Amino acid sequence: MTRVDEDALAAWVAAAVPEANADLTSVRRLASILEDDQPGGADRFASLAARIDSSDALAHQDDPDVRWLARLAARVHLADSRSWRDLRWRPAPMSVPESSDIADEVLASLVGRDQLQRHYDAIVIGSGAGGSVAAQEYAEAGLQVLVVERGDAPPTHTLARDHLRNPHADAGLDVLTGPPARANPRVLADGTVVTAADPRWGNNAMTLGGGTRVYGAHAWRFSPQDFRMASTYGVPDGSALADWPVTYQDMERYYAHAEFEWGVSGAPGDPATEGPRSNPFPLPPMPRTRGAHRLKEGADALGWETLPVPLLINSEHYRGRAACLRCAQCVGFACPVGAKAGAQNTTLRRAARTGRLTIVCAAQAVRLTADRTGRVTGVLLRGASASDRWETAVDGDEIVLGAGAVETARLLLASAHPGEPTGVGNRYDQVGRHLQAHVSAGALGIFADEVEDGTGPGPAIATNDFRHANPGVVGGGMLANDFVPTPAAALGYLQDAGLLPHAGDGIVAGLSDLAPRMQRVVGPVHEVTTSGSRVTLDPRVTDHAGMPVARLSGDVHAEDLRVQRFLTDRAEEWLWSAGATTVVPMGLRAPGDGPSVGQHQAGTCRMGTDPATSVLDPLGRVWGHANLRVVDASAHVTNGGVNPVLTVIANAYRIMDAAVGVRESDDAYAE
Repeated sequence: MTRVDEDALAAWVAAAVPEANADLTSVRRLASILEDDQPGGADRFASLAARIDSSDALAHQDDPDVRWLARLAARVHLADSRSWRDLRWRPAPMSVPESSDIADEVLASLVGRDQLQRHYDAIVIGSGAGGSVAAQEYAEAGLQVLVVERGDAPPTHTLARDHLRNPHADAGLDVLTGPPARANPRVLADGTVVTAADPRWGNNAMTLGGGTRVYGAHAWRFSPQDFRMASTYGVPDGSALADWPVTYQDMERYYAHAEFEWGVSGAPGDPATEGPRSNPFPLPPMPRTRGAHRLKEGADALGWETLPVPLLINSEHYRGRAACLRCAQCVGFACPVGAKAGAQNTTLRRAARTGRLTIVCAAQAVRLTADRTGRVTGVLLRGASASDRWETAVDGDEIVLGAGAVETARLLLASAHPGEPTGVGNRYDQVGRHLQAHVSAGALGIFADEVEDGTGPGPAIATNDFRHANPGVVGGGMLANDFVPTPAAALGYLQDAGLLPHAGDGIVAGLSDLAPRMQRVVGPVHEVTTSGSRVTLDPRVTDHAGMPVARLSGDVHAEDLRVQRFLTDRAEEWLWSAGATTVVPMGLRAPGDGPSVGQHQAGTCRMGTDPATSVLDPLGRVWGHANLRVVDASAHVTNGGVNPVLTVIANAYRIMDAAVGVRESDDAYAE
């Protein structure tokens, strides 16, 4: 491995970012990051140092490598708590004792691979939003359940503080929620091999609780039109747009149940844009922030309807979990008091309390096993410890996949057997198709006065006026103000907007001036799916477990780019109306940038009524396999113009309701 010349690095930091701390401790931390946390980082710095002398850094500040190093050095400086006082940034409004966000009962359910049984009644792959629901429902129905989690179960303090390696940091580093970047490549359509530190990889958290442990926790319902996109708009040329095989009316009671089980804070908006509700939100909305008040004034001036952002975060004490502290470290972080609802403190906890839950972490499902008739009978697991690599087969009567849209499709494709030689459920070449996520739209505004008060989580106002019925485009999306950014994240936003330089004097001082006056309005585009955007297996590249890696190909539809432009224009309009003195739109995606994939990935095993055009039946079962279900966003036919996690949870409850029978009333779950 290439080692970093610390003297040369110190000279570069001092030249490129004079305000950054270039003391020995800081330089060694940056050197360690280049060597251990950023794939190829040490080699890239060595090449830069050989090509350009540090004394000429500012003369070459437009050089991509100079920008890269200066930006990383500045972020390392800003991730150091010693820099926060000068920025007037604080992580929390008060000092509080930190507790575990993983329920004790869940921790007690963890076992090592040597404690695994040969057979379980049900095996669930993935411990996130959908998989944990399956575990809860099976365990409460009396089944012995094994949950297989590819990631680890790091303690809360590990995931609650790091500003560089959390999954929302976008610093190009190995993230604490995994997977390790170097050992888990993916391949793009042109043959480029990318690591999990590359945004094109499409990383979603791999840890106990999955993405729900560190997500931002937006808790939107899909609207009635979201389930009937083809009927509403027709099918655009080149798309594979289709209706869901269920309606909003079919889903409504499961939305209500999900909101109760997990705890959602919010207030209803217009039923015409959101659909009718059978129950109120179980928790009141978070109070408005200073920035949200300004945006409310701007929306009122435009005649737009607004509403609080629904969040899977406790606005007050709920079902044994604390209320939100309003800290500034939410999205990308574990909650230090467990106020953010995640699988690890809701569904998995309830499954564990039955005494019928077993969880094995750091175990990768590399293949589904099948008998001579083709019936899926279990899963082959592989893992590695500091001393050895291991493999074991576990049998199960019921198998549920909740590994995320890319990995669920990959596992099905990697499980070919004589009866299904191209993969389980893939007789019609549908597994892995219709890969989608959310193209992002939005804008950044700078105000004359301070509008960012640092009160978390941040999202406190939204508009649903543009989710549908927009002239000249198909679909639309929600717009809301963004999470409170860390200093490192705020720097990235301002540099991307061209409002701060990437190298030279004034970076930190400029951040101190602009960050308190900044608001971002952002939202997801309801994408139009295409069959060519897909996951396949690469024929040559394998991961550390010897499993063929995912190959990602295709592109978003042209209609998605039109909606991105439309919503970005609306975000700009909102910020100007709210009084911003400078507004910069987010960069627009270009045709040919590849498939949409990321934390909101979906669609690769979509539900339908015809096995020739879908992977799952309306009850989430893989066609031809009565005991094999998918409960993650792979099942989504379309992915809505809002964050999809509440729909993942609700759809999992719907699928599991059919799998285990009629659920007891909500009153039976009260604590």
